[in-house]
Amino acid sequence: MSAVRWAAALALVPQLLEAQGSPQWRSVDISRQLRDSVPQRVKVRYTAGRVDVRGTSDPVLYAMHLRYDEGHATPLHAYDADQRSVRLGLEPLADGARVRRSGEDGELRLALPRAVPLDLDLQFGGAGARLDLGGLALRSLRLDCGATEAVLAFATPNIERMRELEVNVGAADFTAQRLANANADLLLIRAGAGAVDLDFSGRWSRDLAANVRVAVGKLVVRIPPDVGVRVELHRFAVGFEHEGLVKRDDAWYSEGYDAAQYKLRLHAESVFGGIQIRRSVR
Repeated sequence: MSAVRWAAALALVPQLLEAQGSPQWRSVDISRQLRDSVPQRVKVRYTAGRVDVRGTSDPVLYAMHLRYDEGHATPLHAYDADQRSVRLGLEPLADGARVRRSGEDGELRLALPRAVPLDLDLQFGGAGARLDLGGLALRSLRLDCGATEAVLAFATPNIERMRELEVNVGAADFTAQRLANANADLLLIRAGAGAVDLDFSGRWSRDLAANVRVAVGKLVVRIPPDVGVRVELHRFAVGFEHEGLVKRDDAWYSEGYDAAQYKLRLHAESVFGGIQIRRSVR
């Protein structure tokens, strides 16, 4: 090959590499018809952009919109009728390439049925997640956020009694709104580093227990003034702001705790940062 041809070929290399590394965006809508109201297990894995999950009254088991880089991943929508379970999201291509974290360019929008009892398992690692789960019939909820800033909201009450609501956050901020509407027996929240803001407003129907650990960062807990509060605290280099609470034995109590119709029993842990208890208004 002549020197001229060699030079021309070499000149194309950067362009080819750039084209190979550029995202190949594709959008797709996938849904499955709802055939009955038997309880289902739903697992969602998505680590490539923005996430929005909410309920729907449409007769579907799920309705999923994806915008993804088809050079790195393919849509996942697998239903097991025998196990009554569905897996949704993205999975890497067969060559083993990891799913690209595409910031705000990738997107998952997912609608889930309000008419079916669900055990919901969510794992996200993209740019941000907004989860409006009010009005669903959740029997359990597990949320792994990784480094994703997430907002979990229950604008209306959860129809089913939830056994456990578990949240695991890496290095990111997490906000939960109207947690009383989750209708959960137990909340377990673990955060590595960041700010955690928990709002316990909503419709209270029974006592609630919450176990919260924020290793490094700030924890704010907002509790309606008519709900009794008992706080067990384990901290190292952590400030504690406790509006209206008094120390009794090994815990902090709100005024009138024993006579309150509903009670929150909070176990809070932190190594470095701050913990605030605020008496909010419903």
